[in-house]
Amino acid sequence: MAELASQDSGPAELLSLLDEDVAGYSLAEWRQRNLQLYDLLAARGLVDTQTVPKPAVRYLMQRLLHLRVGAATDPQNAGHLRAQNENVLHFALAAQVPAPTLTVALVAGFIHDLNKAFREPLRTDAFAVRDQNGVVLPLMLTMAQIVGLNHLGDRTRRELLAASRLPEGALSPQTAQAIDHCIVHHGLGSSHFIRELVAGRNEWWGNEFVDEETGVVKLQHPEQPPLTLQSVLHDLADSAQQMQGGVAWLMKYPAGYWRGLGRSYADMLTGRQDDAEASVPMSLRHQIVVEAKTCEQIIEAGQQAGVVDADTGVALRSALDEAIAPSLAWISDDPVDLAAPQGATVYHDVAAGLGVDCQQARQRLGAATPGTEEADALEDFIWQSGRGLDSRRAQALTQIVCATAPAPE
Repeated sequence: MAELASQDSGPAELLSLLDEDVAGYSLAEWRQRNLQLYDLLAARGLVDTQTVPKPAVRYLMQRLLHLRVGAATDPQNAGHLRAQNENVLHFALAAQVPAPTLTVALVAGFIHDLNKAFREPLRTDAFAVRDQNGVVLPLMLTMAQIVGLNHLGDRTRRELLAASRLPEGALSPQTAQAIDHCIVHHGLGSSHFIRELVAGRNEWWGNEFVDEETGVVKLQHPEQPPLTLQSVLHDLADSAQQMQGGVAWLMKYPAGYWRGLGRSYADMLTGRQDDAEASVPMSLRHQIVVEAKTCEQIIEAGQQAGVVDADTGVALRSALDEAIAPSLAWISDDPVDLAAPQGATVYHDVAAGLGVDCQQARQRLGAATPGTEEADALEDFIWQSGRGLDSRRAQALTQIVCATAPAPE
């Protein structure tokens, strides 16, 4: 990276944006970060400012990354969104898709979960959610609805429509719809968890969607819009970030969550023997198993729909392996990996912090219940380790971006 940066200031600036610590964000910094990222990608010809003009991106950032938007002020959501739109770049550049396709998927990634908040209005159009009597559900009031229906929230739709009416640099109606449909599609298209939730098979909240005794559908989910290549990229990016370790993942699943489930730090990262039987992933390793299958289904669906050709499918599968590998290495407790003197596991990082060997660090994490006084010091080392994983991923993506020429139209 030092050699790249000495020849061109772009790589250094790009790395600083991708390697930002999501645990210390502000809305103004987040907004500026997305605008700078878009500018850098435009300068390299990787996004198309004719498809999404810069004034439209600026408008969306100003309107949606705002204090009035509950999902924007949620740090758990911030990490999720940033990881997701960086994955759009990872998959799109690996597949060498045309710039307009990448652009639509990326802008959808910038804003796709900014509907996720208590009492956020739901859509009333063709993508409305209806109750068992066919009456439109007006807003999200429960955790199950916030998790399962946020992709059908009305806020992003309204702002995309407004961005198509800007006096200068407006979105075309077709592009506004393409971004909107990416967001709608990702709800069921990228999440095994939500598909199971909507079908009533989720052990936590499935009964809110389907009555477990009668089988009556309480909340009727609309049909997805047609699958497109940008939807495939967006869905892959969203599903992949669910199984990527690091600070964003730790923010999304805080200590109290795991303590309430009676799981240790090692349980939440590396997992337990009974994880495979659980209907909801209870560890990062189990998430990797579930979401990797979901990603394979997304690619296969794209091929069946004719929007992903054979070469693109090969490239996307290779990119999927690359997206998973660092997290698999990070949580490994295989004796061979733990014995490596310079390993990349969280156990190596915790061991270095504690001044013990990796086996002892593994034992300490296996005995430590999150949210207790004796576990606090361990949590600091885990977060530092997660931050290191983020940095390695940012460096790899920076190199990919800087080595990629614009795809032919």
